[in-house]
Amino acid sequence: MSPLPNVAAYLDYRKYLRDCYNAMKNGNAKFSHRYFCRKAGYGSSSAFADILAGRRSLSGAAALRLARTLDLDKEGEEYLLDLVNFNQADSLEMKNLHYSKLLSKGRIRLSPITSGKYAYFSKWHHAAIRELLYFAPFDGDYKALGRKLNPSIPASLAKKSVSLLEELGMIAKDAKGRYRQTDQFISTDGQGDSLLVENFQAETMRLAIESLDRHSIEERDMSTLTATLSEESVAKVKAAVKTLRQCVLALAEQDQNVDRVMQLNIQLFPLSKY
Repeated sequence: MSPLPNVAAYLDYRKYLRDCYNAMKNGNAKFSHRYFCRKAGYGSSSAFADILAGRRSLSGAAALRLARTLDLDKEGEEYLLDLVNFNQADSLEMKNLHYSKLLSKGRIRLSPITSGKYAYFSKWHHAAIRELLYFAPFDGDYKALGRKLNPSIPASLAKKSVSLLEELGMIAKDAKGRYRQTDQFISTDGQGDSLLVENFQAETMRLAIESLDRHSIEERDMSTLTATLSEESVAKVKAAVKTLRQCVLALAEQDQNVDRVMQLNIQLFPLSKY
């Protein structure tokens, strides 16, 4: 049988189980879902297939049985159990709780850039400071830098943000010793990156709510719309929103007189079951 993959290399337990199954299948042509389920203590031969397809959740007891079927050691068992809790968490708060639990135990094998991505997207002011440095020179006065944000942040947070951005290669000092933006950016297309996006979206949505009290009508533009749509129309709306985002990015790239950092949030979500 082919060696089983290392569970600590995964942030998706279904992908891990799928890879384990494939490794077992490659080593034994007679291996099947039915055989695996019997070893794991399932009565139904379709149970494992349902788990892999996301049609069925994995209980803690079932995860433990699978861990022992895969001959995981104690540390591997605990990792798999925590991973199941992380993947099946039903709220952003619980996702972050279980993700932090994995991080605190040093189990997730994250590269420096992945660790930095989690930190970068966890707070709104990291992106804001990076954009601010595009047009506002910074020479080391963290208190003044923090005050340029809206809402302002303490000098200590501004300093940590600059340190993180520099570590990620997203800003660098120019010939005059002032920090500037670089072309480096970090994408969100890897395992677990949906959590990073959700954290950032939650942060900016909170700011949007606060903006109702913090900013005058002249400074902001907020509108809402409730409409009846078909699945086909929803897809067209999503495409239109994507086009709008691309247009805003194009404007930002062409603008030669920038003097502020703006946040654009667009929310589209169902208010009824379908």
